[in-house]
Amino acid sequence: MRLFRRFQLIIARLSATRPGAWFVRTCVQPLDQLVLRVTGGRMGVVSLVYPTLVLITTGARSGVQRRTPLLFLPDGNRVVLVASNFGRDRHPGWYYNLRANPQAQVNIYGHTFTCWAREATGIEYLELWERAVRYYPGFAAYARRARRTVPIVVLDISMPT
Repeated sequence: MRLFRRFQLIIARLSATRPGAWFVRTCVQPLDQLVLRVTGGRMGVVSLVYPTLVLITTGARSGVQRRTPLLFLPDGNRVVLVASNFGRDRHPGWYYNLRANPQAQVNIYGHTFTCWAREATGIEYLELWERAVRYYPGFAAYARRARRTVPIVVLDISMPT
């Protein structure tokens, strides 16, 4: 297990660099979307290293259904998402979609759940941020590069649909 954790940390450090973030965003993420679609969300490229889900939101302006693979932190009946957007200066599109339409769905390893999103604030934010950075150190590098407060979104999960 220690060896796998070391592997995770190496991947996190590499993907936190500007070239690494670019590679993940432009090469790995599209491949991940394809693999997740083909396997019905049961397996993806990133999920070999970190837990991955497919977030299914409704577009804030378009009203069109959007599917986004994301790294997540499991937390009981909740899922924690970090809106780092690979260190870019804007929040990711899925964050705006959830603010406009907090009811969404997640596909976690082939199981689809309805969820309700809310943004973490105050002490909850600080505790979740600490956990997130400990688990995936790249989030801290992304936040420094973005020069913005990186939102943390908590999804309250209901039974599978």
